[in-house]
Amino acid sequence: MSYVVGENSEDPRVHFRAGMKDFLRLDQVRLMNITGSIFYGFIYIILFLMMGIILHSIFPIATSSQSISSLFCWILLHCFVIIISVFYIRKLVESIPGPIYYFPEYLKKLKQEGLILHGIDEYKGDMAASVIFIGTQYRLLEKIALLTNKLSLLLF
Repeated sequence: MSYVVGENSEDPRVHFRAGMKDFLRLDQVRLMNITGSIFYGFIYIILFLMMGIILHSIFPIATSSQSISSLFCWILLHCFVIIISVFYIRKLVESIPGPIYYFPEYLKKLKQEGLILHGIDEYKGDMAASVIFIGTQYRLLEKIALLTNKLSLLLF
């Protein structure tokens, strides 16, 4: 993405100054993007935390008596369920209209000023929520650690 249009777009100094100007900009559009980030981030955190706790309680605790193949299969299954859960949670959150949609006149004004409604993923807050989701999966992390220890003993 280039902040500079035209023949100066390749000049790193011009590009850096334009990028810093955009970075430091604080207007209604930027405030709306920040508000959207917080709104969607909150929804992601709640949903991922709930789903993470549910998945944690569904999968069994790792034991040292499990075979390598058993551990590997449980890890795969757990990861597949996580992938599917993340897919559907993201679909659900994407279907929720942001708070700006309830103010159509204001939305029209902000669109004219450059608001991008479905633009950059950083505005959604899903990365921080994903950390919470994986953090609730410590049974999965224990299985991975146990599998790593068993394989390292077997290989080295």
